[in-house]
Amino acid sequence: MVKVIYCSSFADVTEGDTMGREVVLRAIKDAESEARAIRAAAETKANETISSARVKATEASRAGRQGADEDAASLISEARASSDMEAAAVSEQGDAQLKQVAAGGEKNRDSAVGVVLSAFSGD
Repeated sequence: MVKVIYCSSFADVTEGDTMGREVVLRAIKDAESEARAIRAAAETKANETISSARVKATEASRAGRQGADEDAASLISEARASSDMEAAAVSEQGDAQLKQVAAGGEKNRDSAVGVVLSAFSGD
């Protein structure tokens, strides 16, 4: 006994026709094969999209890191210049104070020598 199935959704069959079991199974296998091909193409496209996104993310991260490094170098350079200026000002003040101490010591040198000599001589 041959079983037949009524189906009007297949391209090879018109309404009212009947199909043998082999034709139905072949149509199902063809549809499954086409579905696998579509799925494989979609997976390939998805993998390409993910790979592209990873590359773009890496590039964006690298660019951001480079920008941050450049900003940090600029801040360090500005801070170094500022500290050099401040150090020069402090050095100038110290030099001026040193000159004042030396000048004050020059005035008192003769009396200091006298005190030291009298201390040694026992006066």
